[in-house]
Amino acid sequence: MTKTLLVLANGCDRVGVLRADARGYMSFEYDPEWLASPAAYPVSQSIPLRDGAFDHQAIEPFFDGLLPDKKDVRRQIAALFDVAPTDEFGILEHIGRDCAGALMLIHPDQAKSPLQSDARLSAISTDDLAKRIAELPQRPLFIEEDEVVLSLAGVNDKAAVYIDPATQEISLPFGGYPSTHILKIDIERLPDSTRTEHFCMKLARKIGLDAAHTKIRLFNDRPVLFVTRFDRAYAQTSNGVRVTRLHQEDFCQALGVNPDVKYERQGGPDLAAMFALTKQASTIPARDIPKLLGFVIFNFLIGNPDAHAKNYSLIYRQRPTNANATNVHTAISPLYDVNNGAAFRDCFKSQRPRLAQSIGGCFDPTELDWSHWEAQARMIGSSPTALRKALLNMAKKVRETITPLRDDLRDTDADSPRLDHIVDDVSNRCEAWIRKLG
Repeated sequence: MTKTLLVLANGCDRVGVLRADARGYMSFEYDPEWLASPAAYPVSQSIPLRDGAFDHQAIEPFFDGLLPDKKDVRRQIAALFDVAPTDEFGILEHIGRDCAGALMLIHPDQAKSPLQSDARLSAISTDDLAKRIAELPQRPLFIEEDEVVLSLAGVNDKAAVYIDPATQEISLPFGGYPSTHILKIDIERLPDSTRTEHFCMKLARKIGLDAAHTKIRLFNDRPVLFVTRFDRAYAQTSNGVRVTRLHQEDFCQALGVNPDVKYERQGGPDLAAMFALTKQASTIPARDIPKLLGFVIFNFLIGNPDAHAKNYSLIYRQRPTNANATNVHTAISPLYDVNNGAAFRDCFKSQRPRLAQSIGGCFDPTELDWSHWEAQARMIGSSPTALRKALLNMAKKVRETITPLRDDLRDTDADSPRLDHIVDDVSNRCEAWIRKLG
């Protein structure tokens, strides 16, 4: 027996149909009207716009990539809805109403009108939100049997909320209502990982990188990281602010690589593949290639051991043209999910320096020298001279910015002794590379 889900963009435009056969194998086919629209974009670079069905092998990396990475979380969700934890379609059937990006996955009988009639916000008190946050490890994504919120990829315990742009009041979105913020609690066994991530993200913005906005708030003394979703757009209307979804996909999805092998050493994408795809997919590659390179350099300088392909994304924006039509603008998304490994040395018996993606074939940041960067420049078709200048300039910016930023956060809700470890680790790395390249 074949099961079907409609794939909608922003809850109204029918993009296509996702099907699963009796064995659980999925297929996807674009809707003819979507293919004919000048405003159409592919659900993924690995699933290009064309007639005909895509088989399970072609589409699994994208649709599996919409689900949480943690197997324990998938098991919890699957148990709640009485489906197998390996049944991607079965899980999406229940939590696909609000995914990363613009897509919604709904049952055909739920598509009674272009706008989902059951999409709504439910106000939540600070005490109730604190209770839900405390229960996140046992109830991922704030999921309830009769009130499904959303699906989010990643390994953090997280959920999503709607924060009113005018009043800053927090509500829970239901029935596919677009959320505006993702909230995260500390990674298990990594205390204050929310505060260290906030510090790294704030540092990125301070030196001029396009990074997601973050904020730390306390709930019963527990730090919670609120991340403003960059896959959302806001428009003022006569009825208030209207929130719409922007489509996005990470580089594992875009390159057709299953999220289980997101690290390069496991068979995941390398930097050369990511830069090649950016040149092909970006509307303005002359802007996005340096932007992506800046993210790679920052992740290296900050000592981020998890800068794998799922932590870089493409974002799609539908934009009006002078001819009173719409086209699609594809770009590198803002930076997100940045942290520092050295801040958690006390949490492990030993900590081996490693890079999620090699630079010039080298995975060990302590062994990296200019020859590796030079080789990497050639692999991605970039100028070694330009890369050297970008690396040196960013090392200087980070060195000059990191200590004042740390002082700004002292004695605030975002403060942690681990920030001092980050400052020492990152400053030493920047100093070393300034000496090497200066």
